[in-house]
Amino acid sequence: MILNEVHHRWLFLIGLSLVAIGLPLSKAFMSIGGIVLSINFLIEGDLKTKFKKLISSPVILLLISVFLMHIVALIWTSDFAHAFKDLRVKLPLLLFPIVIPLSKPLLKKEMLLVLGVFASGVILTSFLSTYEYFQIKDNPSFDFRSISLFTSHIRYALMVCIAYLILLNFAWNEKNNTVARASYILLAFWLSVFVFILQSMTGVVAWLLCSYLLLIYTLAYLKSNVFRLITLTAITSTPLLILAYIALHVDAFYPDHQPDFSQLETRTTAGGIYEHDTTNFTLENGYYINFYISNFELEQEWKKRSELPLWEGPNSEEKPVYATLKRYLTSKGLRKDSVGVNSLTEEDVRAIENGVANVRFTYGNPIDNRVYTVIWEFDRMMNEKRVQGHSVTQRFLFWKTGFNIFKENWLLGTGTGDINASYENMYNKTNAEISKKFRKRTHNQYLAFGITFGIIGLAIFLLSIILPFFTMKSANSFLYIGFAIVLYASMLNEDTLETQTGVTLYAFFNVLLLFGIQALTEESESTS
Repeated sequence: MILNEVHHRWLFLIGLSLVAIGLPLSKAFMSIGGIVLSINFLIEGDLKTKFKKLISSPVILLLISVFLMHIVALIWTSDFAHAFKDLRVKLPLLLFPIVIPLSKPLLKKEMLLVLGVFASGVILTSFLSTYEYFQIKDNPSFDFRSISLFTSHIRYALMVCIAYLILLNFAWNEKNNTVARASYILLAFWLSVFVFILQSMTGVVAWLLCSYLLLIYTLAYLKSNVFRLITLTAITSTPLLILAYIALHVDAFYPDHQPDFSQLETRTTAGGIYEHDTTNFTLENGYYINFYISNFELEQEWKKRSELPLWEGPNSEEKPVYATLKRYLTSKGLRKDSVGVNSLTEEDVRAIENGVANVRFTYGNPIDNRVYTVIWEFDRMMNEKRVQGHSVTQRFLFWKTGFNIFKENWLLGTGTGDINASYENMYNKTNAEISKKFRKRTHNQYLAFGITFGIIGLAIFLLSIILPFFTMKSANSFLYIGFAIVLYASMLNEDTLETQTGVTLYAFFNVLLLFGIQALTEESESTS
């Protein structure tokens, strides 16, 4: 069977749709979609015309160069196993900037189809994840990451934000069907709720930035002075409200008065001796963790309440029960002695056995608890100089280590495959007080490019981000600016492009929105 233009177009749309639905649902669909697009692009022919279009577009050439520098940097790499693995993961950086812009421009209905497929996949998985959340949320060892059923919860949170933007864009451009517009707004509202259920701080911050963009974008189109005033008030007050919210949590975290060491009791109710570490002021719900400790009574009474040994780690994080018990008792305002242990309920004991270190985590608001955890991590870092195992503060160590590597390889970088080995060597060189389990990479995509490709490679990547805003009308659309905020903000604290899902999400939508929306604009102008 000889494929004609219609067949090729259907294969093109099927490939795009497979990638779109695969992002929230299946890596296999992403891969199959990429293969379909690649094969169809080649057998469709007319490669000479496509090549001319390629070399005439600085944006396309720059986007492709981000992948090509991975190949060039093989010259000075030493870990080829990791280098070739990295090349395989980064293939979307080459595939989508070639296949999408060099194919026949998408029509409006085709663009809506692809975006709708993606948004539908995100909505479907959000319902499945919410169902999973209500099934396991009462489990003391509940981990919010587990409700992201098909991919990394951070990448998924970014998808939720992009789908939220797509639905708002659909609603904005729906002029004739009130029911459809209301449905889009309702679904966008649901995703706003869901991003908080997902409890990804990266996702929450991205959602807040997108919503703030929406307010600014809306302000430009409002004609009513009353609505303009309301919107301008919201734009002004939102950052202040967020800062006030954080300030209130910080204020509540710390006690109003410093302890008077001379007034600390030395004997327990049972006659035991209290230990007080007056050099460590780490807190839990406003109470000092390292005051009023009787290890003898803790051990004796814990044996009566639980079969788990006090000094061993029962949970997946391998934290000793002792550390968890001490924090949990403190969080309830109890002393670390026989009276404190006997004051625990059976639910408290089960929570401690499951590694829950604060009573608020058994009932509190998820966002409040997440903010509390971040404050606690910073307090721990300042008081004990410890960041190990703390998802936010240990990033400072990752960044510091990465910057030290960058300073030694600032011009050309370490090469495509050597970043892992470079990190391990630098951890050893600086005697970093962090175990191998937590010795991770940059958690900053810009720093990762600087380490791997030096200042030259980082400049190429940054130029690929900036150039479209100066040369392409589509880059200044609401949808693309929203996408850019989500992805480029995430790269400040995540290695967004170091996984198949992350790099596909970026490469696919970056090109689709740049060239798809551009095609829509040209189409509307040509028919007007």
